[in-house]
Amino acid sequence: MGIDVRWRREAGIAVASVLGRIDNASADDFRSLVESGLGADDDALVVDMEKVAFMSSAGLRACVILARKLGRGKFALCSLTELNREVVAISGFDQLIPVHRSPAAAIRAIGGS
Repeated sequence: MGIDVRWRREAGIAVASVLGRIDNASADDFRSLVESGLGADDDALVVDMEKVAFMSSAGLRACVILARKLGRGKFALCSLTELNREVVAISGFDQLIPVHRSPAAAIRAIGGS
């Protein structure tokens, strides 16, 4: 299964809902799809991971690259499955990337209304 990204804008923040597995084979595609989906006016991004079945360390790396491109406080993950939440926590990536329970919580944290 490949990666699919659906977009919406909410409170001035881009929200990318991802479907699929983000692993060694798809991490670069995931990052490219997200980068190409951002508009010129988008300066903050929430990645909704509710429908991501699995995310490997390659997926975490792609998220860190995206977070660095956007800058501090402009990137967040949300709605991780229990497995993916464990991967993020055990790896310590939750110290680098904000993780929220829902898109609404992530948008509020970034500063959307």
